[in-house]
Amino acid sequence: MSYIVPRDKPDRCTNCIYMDRITYDCKLMYGDDYPDFETQYNNCPLVEIPTPHGRLGDLDKLMTEFMDSDLDHLQRDDWKEVIQIVADAETVIKAEGREE
Repeated sequence: MSYIVPRDKPDRCTNCIYMDRITYDCKLMYGDDYPDFETQYNNCPLVEIPTPHGRLGDLDKLMTEFMDSDLDHLQRDDWKEVIQIVADAETVIKAEGREE
């Protein structure tokens, strides 16, 4: 599981908003047992999305929409309906760092 936050990844676990300040357990990796913060930090599920990038969406949901659509009628060169499904797909994270 990955988590994306609208800020830089903290430089260590003790500076993270997901660190429980009472138990010093990571709220994102609850139940995972690491011997020290360094090992825990190296296994942190927070990931940085490199920029530039285009809009990011849920590809599993998009694939389901394709499978639920009746595309059997399309001719080989007529993919406007497919392009429209992609264009209408929900954006999870907007494009960043480049012109659209």
